[in-house]
Amino acid sequence: MRTILSNLNPDFKKLLSGSGLVMMFKVAGAGAGYVFAYLITSNYGAETFGIFELSLTALTIASLFARLGLGGALVRFIPEFVEKQDAHLLRKVYRLTLLLALPFSIVLSVLLYVYSSELAMQFGNEGLALPFRITAHFIPFATWFQLNAEAFRGMKKMTGYSILQRGTVVLIAIAAFFILRDQGYIGYESKVIPIVSFGVGVIVLGVIAGIATPRAIYSIVSSKAGKISSDISIRPLLKVAFPMLISTSMFMIMNWTDTLMIGYYLDEADVGIYRLAFKVATLITFAQFAINSIAAPMFSSFKAKNDLSGLRKMTRNIGYMNLAISTPIFIAILLFPSFVLDFFGEEFTAGVTPLIILAVGQIINALCGPVMYLLNMTGKEIQARNIIIVASVINIVLNFYFIPLYGLMGAAIATGLSTVVWNVMAVIRIKKEYGFISIPHPF
Repeated sequence: MRTILSNLNPDFKKLLSGSGLVMMFKVAGAGAGYVFAYLITSNYGAETFGIFELSLTALTIASLFARLGLGGALVRFIPEFVEKQDAHLLRKVYRLTLLLALPFSIVLSVLLYVYSSELAMQFGNEGLALPFRITAHFIPFATWFQLNAEAFRGMKKMTGYSILQRGTVVLIAIAAFFILRDQGYIGYESKVIPIVSFGVGVIVLGVIAGIATPRAIYSIVSSKAGKISSDISIRPLLKVAFPMLISTSMFMIMNWTDTLMIGYYLDEADVGIYRLAFKVATLITFAQFAINSIAAPMFSSFKAKNDLSGLRKMTRNIGYMNLAISTPIFIAILLFPSFVLDFFGEEFTAGVTPLIILAVGQIINALCGPVMYLLNMTGKEIQARNIIIVASVINIVLNFYFIPLYGLMGAAIATGLSTVVWNVMAVIRIKKEYGFISIPHPF
């Protein structure tokens, strides 16, 4: 305890206050996510929940590629430009980001719509074509609000960033779900109600973000009316963004490969059972997301000031916070896995063993600290990319081998092992680059 208190500094106090706000929204969003999952499973069962998760997978992956890694570039550049009080670059980097990403998101939207039937057949279920076509409409809006969220994070405006999260989308989706369900949709169309509800939330939040973010950008511009000392063009922006895109996309693909392969080898009900187990396991790291969201632009600022001591202290304090919050949740999941899953329905008890395996991977993820954020925000994007590529290849190979043999447990083993691999590799890289270990330790 003395070590933790002695390391408190103004930056860490800012992290605590900011992450507390994000944590509040994160808890509300996570709660809404489980309520939404319960509504889907209790009204329509595991199969419809699996269809929803596969549609959400398509939306998540498409919007990820549509952003071209530019969200991470915003988080990287905006704190630097604020630090330098370069008002011109703040405005320009935001405009360039939208001009590059939004047209590409429309292209991906059209492609998903046109080839929805072919994609559905890859999963052996032509009935997935309609949910995929509906999902295609939401890709530009998802891209729009997610880029604006990252702009708020780069500006360190954490209230706005906290609101522009998936949890808010889900809160809106819950209201839409009740409206759509009460309209009497039954049979064939009932399976699309969850993804349509989610899409309503995406569209509403996209419009709100599109209005609020430029205002916030111009507010900073006017208050930081510094000189125009330099310029930025598409090439240097993409030079930073592309390694982040590759590492983020590999990371995302690694997180969703198990879902896609379960959908390919098994059926939609198995997808629903597994995804629910995965959602429960990620309770262990929900606090880490909030903490890392605040820390990412701080890492960039430390790097800009060449403050290695501040970087080390911040990373260590985050490790202690992760340890204190994640450990009790991990223990609770280990002790009561059946109780948690039974709440959503008896058919979900098949996810008990995968839940335990996934929980082990998540606790190791929490204990290793904000390793990928630190690498990406301090100019080590290429190293982060290489780590995730290696882990993603391992993940794909293991899923390909284990799912046909062990089903849902095989998917959990593959995901758990690959999670451990990329965390350990990142810890070793940070030790090599900066001379300290991100895992909490008393010395």
